[in-house]
Amino acid sequence: MAFTPAGIRGMDAGEDLCADVLVTGAARLADRPLTYRVPPVLRPFAAAGVRAVVPLGARRVLGFVLAVRPCGPSTEDGARAMRDVLDLPDDAPMFPETLIVLAREVAGETLSPLRAAVECLVPPEVFRQPPPSRPRTVVRNAALPVPPRLGRRQAAMLAAVSAVPSGVPAADLVCRGGGPVLRRLAAAGLVHVLDAPRPPIDGAGGPRPDRGGPRRAPDALLCGGAETRWNWIVAAVAEAVRGGGRALVLVPEIADVPAAAERLGRAGAVGILHSGLAPRDRRAVWDRIRADAVDIVAGTRSALFAPLRRVRLLVVDDEQSEAYKSDAAPRYHARDVARRRARLEGARLVLGSAAPSVESYADAAAGTLAAIHPPPRAPSPRVTVVDMRAEQRRGHIGYLSRELVQAITRHLRARGAVALAVPQTGYARILLCRECGAAVGCPACDVAMAYDREEGTIRCRICGRSARAPDVCPRCRGVDLRGVGAGTKRIEEVVRRLFPALRIARLDAETGRDAARVARDFAAGRLRLLVGTVMQLRAHRVRPTLAGVVDADGTLYLPDFRAAERTLQRLRAAVELPAARPGAGPAAEVVLQTRVPDHPALRAIASGQDAAFYEAELAVRREFGYPPFSRLVRVIAEAPAPAPARALAERVTAAGRAHGLDVLGPSALRGSDGRRVQIVLRARDPAAARDGARAVLAETATPPGARLVVDVDPLDLV
Repeated sequence: MAFTPAGIRGMDAGEDLCADVLVTGAARLADRPLTYRVPPVLRPFAAAGVRAVVPLGARRVLGFVLAVRPCGPSTEDGARAMRDVLDLPDDAPMFPETLIVLAREVAGETLSPLRAAVECLVPPEVFRQPPPSRPRTVVRNAALPVPPRLGRRQAAMLAAVSAVPSGVPAADLVCRGGGPVLRRLAAAGLVHVLDAPRPPIDGAGGPRPDRGGPRRAPDALLCGGAETRWNWIVAAVAEAVRGGGRALVLVPEIADVPAAAERLGRAGAVGILHSGLAPRDRRAVWDRIRADAVDIVAGTRSALFAPLRRVRLLVVDDEQSEAYKSDAAPRYHARDVARRRARLEGARLVLGSAAPSVESYADAAAGTLAAIHPPPRAPSPRVTVVDMRAEQRRGHIGYLSRELVQAITRHLRARGAVALAVPQTGYARILLCRECGAAVGCPACDVAMAYDREEGTIRCRICGRSARAPDVCPRCRGVDLRGVGAGTKRIEEVVRRLFPALRIARLDAETGRDAARVARDFAAGRLRLLVGTVMQLRAHRVRPTLAGVVDADGTLYLPDFRAAERTLQRLRAAVELPAARPGAGPAAEVVLQTRVPDHPALRAIASGQDAAFYEAELAVRREFGYPPFSRLVRVIAEAPAPAPARALAERVTAAGRAHGLDVLGPSALRGSDGRRVQIVLRARDPAAARDGARAVLAETATPPGARLVVDVDPLDLV
């Protein structure tokens, strides 16, 4: 029996039922659902979350029902002008109503169109493709007699339908070439074309009441190394599943998902969901989740919108990762959306990290998050910090310090394994002229170009421009050009020269399909020295006995107020890599090479105590008004030419100041030739920043060909 919601109970049988439908294919309606009347025949199938076929002008379009409600008293032209829903083809909602509420909140918080948020709730093809037609049956309308004059083909079809009182499948008649004939009989009312019978949707006609859930434990910040965290996570997930609930576990990168799913498989049936799946596979998993066939969903940030019911635990591991921030509308951060979904579901939120974001640390310090520190299962590796300035003063010039080379030799002789972490791929960061001191730069972007000696090329990482590496300096015509700022290829070359008899491999974004084989060989001991980026070493679960970080302070010099935080997080990830090998192998060890050993981030890594770093970082951000003590909204004015882009940015700037917001900028973005201009709006109160930015956008008219791109709580400002 279909559930009758409280809002519909007691309705007059003749009272109309309305559906608010968010339609596709109309840009002007991306934020505005349209209201349609639900015909009596479709009433059993009307529920929030189902797809609807509705008229829009002269077209039939697809949309999603966001709400079902009584139409209310008619206005002068309301009920008479309202158009009917044409079809509700789904046998069950595409997503729970909780996710509709979540989509509305995400759209409002990120200043994005509602449609962009609703599109997150379903696989892309569900929103774009029309639903498949349901089987239909043709039955004779016995109330009308057979007309005296009827064409031969129409008479034959009518006789065939009349001979089967239960009806004839419409497909059979059409396949025999009777499509036009069938349409004429239906138009004359001699036959009815009916949908195949289907059960009504449970809860159709309106929203379900909030049945609530068990009392939830306080939200928490789970601190510690990856192994320690995951032992805790698997146990917590198993407890939630045993209690009749379900769990949603997020990891930052697609490469992290298989390992997470393998661990979680001990706690229940796991569904894997991320954007890297083939459309057919993604749809199959999504359908299993929707059918309540899985206990646990493991995936990246897009899995946060999985149609999982009875969620009791929501985990965001490595919550500090930049991969959790969406770079397309809605530009949400998975950590913030997870907090909202946990509140709506009555679930517990757990954020996991070895080096949490400053924002999460501040929440834990304020008591908003309960701090969990499970005891580590293995001792931390010994950390040695090498001052590269002292190395240079002693006359040692090179990418690898003597102490690191000695540590590599020691571990290899003791049957250990070594991984060298390098900040960037390629041969060198830049090509530098030793005569004038200038780096070879991109003529369009005014930034240094990445140098690849092996290929003999330079390439701009902003606009993608590439060229042959010059023999002379474009600025002074000097001939002493050197690669500076070693990448993975350069360090691999250095290591091969130092250890010519050793098998060495590289593991970075450029190794592609060989990466899995390299990781397997390293784990099996067939390969004992790797050069790679921290991200790739972590993703492939590389566990050396020695981890050497070649340029530990490279990220400190980024023009970003988060540079120190990101340096700490990258180094903490590197420190997590080493593990002692079974048997009598060497103890786990880390060697960090730096030019600023006294920086708070390096001191925190060396001591293993991060609290002093976070407190100092919070003090600086409080003084200068950066998050978490303010909210930032990044607005980029884009236009086909610099002049209109600058003019549009100036209007945003003026409107922002008129609404009492701090305004940073405008400034042209590098690599845009002035066609993209950035403005940063700031306020101490988060709601004031969001609402002020919304008002600014509403008041700022954009000329043809121009647009404003908005990012609330941006992670990048360069």
